Amino acid sequence: AESKAKEGGVVRERGVSGRRLILTAVAIALLAAVAAHLLSQRDELEYLQRLSAAVVLTTLLCQFVSQMLWNEAMRVPLRAYMALGFWELLLVRSGGFLVGTVVPVAGNVGVRMAYLKRRGLGYADFTWATVVSNVVALFAASVLGTIALGLVWIVAGAPPASVVGLTAAVVAAGVAGLVSLRAVPRLAAHPRVERWSWLAALARHRTDLRTVGWILALSAGRHACAFAAFGLLYQSLARTRGGFLTGGLVYAITSPIRIVSVTPGNLGITEWAVAAVGKLLSFDLTTGLIVALVFRGLSLAAQVLGVLLAGAWVGVRGEP
Repeated sequence: AESKAKEGGVVRERGVSGRRLILTAVAIALLAAVAAHLLSQRDELEYLQRLSAAVVLTTLLCQFVSQMLWNEAMRVPLRAYMALGFWELLLVRSGGFLVGTVVPVAGNVGVRMAYLKRRGLGYADFTWATVVSNVVALFAASVLGTIALGLVWIVAGAPPASVVGLTAAVVAAGVAGLVSLRAVPRLAAHPRVERWSWLAALARHRTDLRTVGWILALSAGRHACAFAAFGLLYQSLARTRGGFLTGGLVYAITSPIRIVSVTPGNLGITEWAVAAVGKLLSFDLTTGLIVALVFRGLSLAAQVLGVLLAGAWVGVRGEP
């Protein structure tokens, strides 16, 4: 029996390693396609010269504030189960971010779960807190997308039906997520799910409206900052009427992609998704790819800045 268990573990490990290799290969292929496209459109790469220092610094500031707000939004539901410092969580999330660029799907989440479990947080509590943060954030993004769609309609005319449909899909997903926050605990309490201990453990979880409201406010601020960053980049590169609002709408529509990493860091997937949605809104593919790459680069810079501040805080105060 012990031998069979070991063999089963080896098989599972090989399966996981195989999936990681496949997803990494997919990311490499997608990035190669990005590079090939940009090299074939070298004249359009001159758009980068339109990004002034003021735009880059403003975008970096938006990214930094966005990440600070998201860190607090992630911390709010966790405080119901444990004492957790703001900078402590930021450092853990930053470590998870780095691991997530190497290990797709669960790298980021795995680091946070491992650390918080050592601090005494249960798996079910961690799962519920993570779900609540992401679901409320998705709803906030859907609201922002709806507002942006309405403003784009007023300023630049009726958007394509496909864009309206994608925005509606994000809204539907956000609403469905909120409904699930009430439905899942009730479902988990049903006798038929007792055999799934991890699901049954969610039966005792409830999230009060005050907590949801606080997460919603923080998530709205986070998405508004990222919306502004996308809008600034698109407006600076494309210089079209309503480019700021339209560019921000691209962010809102593609926000669900950022919830779960499929390839390492969602490399390639995010870039092509942004370019494709931007194309639907009359931006060319090159502009969309440049925006996505610059946004990613500045996001990483903001992450590093946050880590430096967190390290300085811990160094001075001696505690996170």
